[in-house]
Amino acid sequence: MDTHSQLTAAPPRAAIDDFLTAPPFETREAPRELWGFGGLHGGLAVGAMVAAMRETGAEGSLRSVSGRLHRAVREPFAIDVTADAETRSTASLSAKLRPVATEGPEGPGSSSPTAPLASATALFGSDAPTASPVLRPAAPAVPPWHEGGLFNPPPSFVPVAEFYELRVTGTNRPFAGGTDPGLTAWVRLTADDLPPDDLRLLFLVDALAPSYAAILPAPQPIPTVELSVHFAGGRAVSPWVLIEARTPIATAGGWITETINVWGEDLTHLAEARQLRLVRPAQAS
Repeated sequence: MDTHSQLTAAPPRAAIDDFLTAPPFETREAPRELWGFGGLHGGLAVGAMVAAMRETGAEGSLRSVSGRLHRAVREPFAIDVTADAETRSTASLSAKLRPVATEGPEGPGSSSPTAPLASATALFGSDAPTASPVLRPAAPAVPPWHEGGLFNPPPSFVPVAEFYELRVTGTNRPFAGGTDPGLTAWVRLTADDLPPDDLRLLFLVDALAPSYAAILPAPQPIPTVELSVHFAGGRAVSPWVLIEARTPIATAGGWITETINVWGEDLTHLAEARQLRLVRPAQAS
């Protein structure tokens, strides 16, 4: 029996890993199976840009990344990378994910003059130890993953959900009309039993339903507009990560600020993130 999962469904596909490890500077597709709310999953869009930055020779560990989704990514795209600055201990790079026309005035694959679909900046830095005190947020007191309740979003609403297993803790559920805008769950990719690296973590940090959804009575899109992640330097020990997400701010205009923390199965802190989301009108049935 697989000690890391209790699923007995058909063997999972490796679409997420294939996407994150694809040649970054070729024309890319945004397959519908990797969509979140109406377009390519935000964590995957940011992960693709980080992978392209690495391909240019960025050295050091990924310390932080901030990505913005300007428009839903549904069409073929390419990624451009710029080296912004470098010091003795850090390197800063930026990337733009731009649409690529399938047929243009210069033939197939010609560039479209439209604005970028997404953009990101990232900081890579040394992990050399220092004598300074270490501080980490404590993980919430929750049962282990195998005691959590299986709760994956329907692929018809969030297609990319078929590629991960999600086990919720506590009583909060998305779109259940509760009073607490928070969600906590164990999550893992189902393609293999590898601990997630930083590219996979960029996807997993955005894998839960928006925590704001816990106080909404029915499903409606709440897509990511901006995703910023700071990595804590820890390493996951198994495919499972524990994610706690909360929404402390929701404006009258539908702008949602969400805070997210991620721990490994051994409760080592892995990353902290903030998301800016926008509540969209409910889709007609």
